[in-house]
Amino acid sequence: MSCTDSGTAQSPVRVLHVLHDSRRSGVPAVAANLILALDRSTVTASALFAYEGVYSEELRARGVQVWSMGKRLPFIWRLNRFLMNFKLATLVRSFDVVHAHSVKCAWSVIVAKALGAVVVFHLHELPGTVGPLLRRAIAAADCVVFCSHTCAAHYSAIPARSRRVLVNAVDPASFPPVAETPRRRIVMVASINKGKGQDLLLEAFSRLPQKDVELYFYGTTGLSAHGYVAGLKRAVQTRGLAGRVFFPGPTADIRSVLKESTLLVHTSWRESFGMALVEAMASGVPVIAQDMEGMSEVVLDGVTGYLVPPGDVECLTDRISRLLDTPSLRSRFGAAGRALVRQEYSVQSRVSEYVELCHDLNAGRGMR
Repeated sequence: MSCTDSGTAQSPVRVLHVLHDSRRSGVPAVAANLILALDRSTVTASALFAYEGVYSEELRARGVQVWSMGKRLPFIWRLNRFLMNFKLATLVRSFDVVHAHSVKCAWSVIVAKALGAVVVFHLHELPGTVGPLLRRAIAAADCVVFCSHTCAAHYSAIPARSRRVLVNAVDPASFPPVAETPRRRIVMVASINKGKGQDLLLEAFSRLPQKDVELYFYGTTGLSAHGYVAGLKRAVQTRGLAGRVFFPGPTADIRSVLKESTLLVHTSWRESFGMALVEAMASGVPVIAQDMEGMSEVVLDGVTGYLVPPGDVECLTDRISRLLDTPSLRSRFGAAGRALVRQEYSVQSRVSEYVELCHDLNAGRGMR
């Protein structure tokens, strides 16, 4: 039993996680992994979502108290993030700590602090510019948590009361090992937009000598990216790739997708971490990513997969082709990836760090 200095048992710290999204994406995945791994005798976690989605449903089904602002309706869904703060105002006094995830919850940090809450601001993104609102939220939070060392370095010059790094993690046991199937599938799991570089992967795919391979782009498409996606689909037609390249949208079951994948490629131009890479490695799927911040923090080149020079289509094509043609190499990379995730990215290893953070904040110790 955990005890205080006086010998009396500690009550669990009540934490409200505030999230801008509940669809399949990296930020809610990180939060859900952590919430479900916690021992409720030490930290009792609840969640407030801007709208319903796969993660609000999963947490609710697992006994976590969840609130949301309803369905994600076309065109007006951004309003949910604003309305969420009114709901937050009614809940804040029932919790010891408010844990807001993502730069998109900067207003929630400010609202919670204005109402006297103890606030964690968990940053998962690398914005090109840190604007006044984000700076104000970072300065207001009792502790700013970063999802990776890459993320912490990105914000190192921004004043904050206290900082901690809580590297993203998964539950390795929840990812079944990849199953070899006759169908060879390359997958990319990320929101579909120019910044994620799906056009780079499509170009490399079109150059592959192997013609019995399929490519799946899993991910959400924002309003500003519809033109980009239309361009990708036109390229599929003009290059004779119809029937081999698919856009199934976001997946609600990443584990099933990875179980049937031959390899995962991530061509993003900016990442704070690369959650999809870790999830793929947890399933024993070899990975390929651009050799850039965040992704190079996760992928061990030549051990769990390959890192390729940014924008180098020729190298990307070569690495994909090599893995497709060498089952023994895929097996070796996959086994090394699973081992790395168990050693470095298991959510169980993050629980004690998070419990310590919550109790320190609740007690007002060590955070100044």
